Amino acid sequence: MYGPVIQGSCFRLRPPRPEEAAVMIAWFEDLEVTARLLRRWPPSLDEEQEWLKKTAADPNSVFWVIEHEGRPIGVTAIEGIDWVNGRGKTGTLIGDKSFWGKGIASEVMRLRADFAFRELPLRKLQSGYLEGNEASRRAQAAAGYREVGRFHAQFFREGRWLDEILTELLREDWEKKQADSAS
Repeated sequence: MYGPVIQGSCFRLRPPRPEEAAVMIAWFEDLEVTARLLRRWPPSLDEEQEWLKKTAADPNSVFWVIEHEGRPIGVTAIEGIDWVNGRGKTGTLIGDKSFWGKGIASEVMRLRADFAFRELPLRKLQSGYLEGNEASRRAQAAAGYREVGRFHAQFFREGRWLDEILTELLREDWEKKQADSAS
């Protein structure tokens, strides 16, 4: 399903529009953007449009476009939601490189966690990043995620094997952070 509109400091999270599939494909055409992502290859326009339709109908995911000044600059989601055990897997992509390093991803992750723990009955958000993705490591840490393990030599990138670092954010840690910031 698509998530509701959530206003950030200089961007907003909102449902994607069908005509934005081409913009999303362009992000996956850039090897610098995909260097530390699990998905490396750009889909066709038909594949991306079909994926957006499936995502809209998927009751076990919540998907948003990150919009700045009326145009998409990235995406974020909670996917593979296990409603019985109260957990979901999260991911964020800032596809427009002109917005890298501006703190948007960490704020997106905080807003997504706020939604997950205030509006959904989730108790845990799971995520991760590939070794060397310092931007993702910093953003996840700033949003409260902590490292819980790693899969060694999990993905082959740029001529070498990289570890996948596993992270999670527990509801009780999020609640503590909320209480600490309120006092």
